[in-house]
Amino acid sequence: MPRTIYFSFADPIGFSGQKAATELVIKGLTARGWSCRRLPLPVFKDSGQETRPMRFVANLLAAWTRALRLSIKGRGWLCVNLGQTRFSLVRDAVPVLAGRVGLGRGRVCIVLHGSLFMRWKRDSLNARAFTFLLGNAAIISVLGESQRNRLIDLGIPGERVQVVVNSCDAEVLSPETVRVKHDPGSCADRPVRLLFLSSLIDTKGYPEFLEAVGRIAVWGGPAVSAVICGRISPSEFSDRFREPAAAESWIEEQIATINRSPRSSARWVRGASGAEKATLLREADVFVLPTRYPVEAQPVALLEAMASGCAIVTSRAGEITTVLDDECAVLLENPTTDAVEAALQTLSINPEKRSRLACAAHKRFVERFGVERHLDRWESLLNPHGAKP
Repeated sequence: MPRTIYFSFADPIGFSGQKAATELVIKGLTARGWSCRRLPLPVFKDSGQETRPMRFVANLLAAWTRALRLSIKGRGWLCVNLGQTRFSLVRDAVPVLAGRVGLGRGRVCIVLHGSLFMRWKRDSLNARAFTFLLGNAAIISVLGESQRNRLIDLGIPGERVQVVVNSCDAEVLSPETVRVKHDPGSCADRPVRLLFLSSLIDTKGYPEFLEAVGRIAVWGGPAVSAVICGRISPSEFSDRFREPAAAESWIEEQIATINRSPRSSARWVRGASGAEKATLLREADVFVLPTRYPVEAQPVALLEAMASGCAIVTSRAGEITTVLDDECAVLLENPTTDAVEAALQTLSINPEKRSRLACAAHKRFVERFGVERHLDRWESLLNPHGAKP
């Protein structure tokens, strides 16, 4: 009989990195013979819009009812993607506690994709509620060692905290394709192609990216072609644009300025998925994510760029250094516009360095972060004795 895993996660209509990571595991483990059941939970604000209160309450009660049925199941595993806002802690407490009662702590796994807890004081209300919920799980998965160490500081036993690095299901180019992509002979007669792909929160670094491209447009180096891909996402962690309309107006103005230069071009793709996203990544020479997002974790977009053979410019925020180091990326200590400009100038005039970084990042993805290795890691946690599901 197939082994059963219940996955509880926030389920917005728009894109969610947490949801995408969960669906990747569900798809992979299902293909390996596991019986994976979804327990989606509603979000009050979806793509920046508030859900109607009565509809939200009805959806939440229905989700809690499904979760409470776990209290009488008595079999399988429960994996809860635990949110870290106060509302999320209350919402997610029901499936955590229902799993503890019905399955036992030994069959509950809590998955942490965000890093808001890294900022909490140990005696704060948030930290106390958070650690209480973690105490109901046998396994807590985190994205890197700094998160693991922080949980230990908060009083969670180290043997229960396991590092499970993100993965992605992006197309993985062959090593030869990556070499050809960056071969000086194959890219000499075209612009250097730059890509920023992320939710458009200003602290993710899109203003620094566009400002740097605008400066490069007026210098005498190689021509550049820039793409900014993403949807504007209102966030409490924005520090430059509080209103989506202001951000949209600024982006359009920057792109218009860049496009006035005969040596540069820029365009805005307002979100991409599937084949369109794969094409953007495959065609990009340099992937740029100069994030200073205060609660940055481990952006899946960076793993997608590694698989797609891009040279990468990013920062050391969150758990980025768990997957990248100075041998396979340009890691900015302080991702200002000046720093991004300098990095892009260097990579624009040096195809050999672009090739070296891209090939090293691609090799690291294949060897360490591929989907099958990711699924192996999950199976080793949920099925440590190797019994067939």
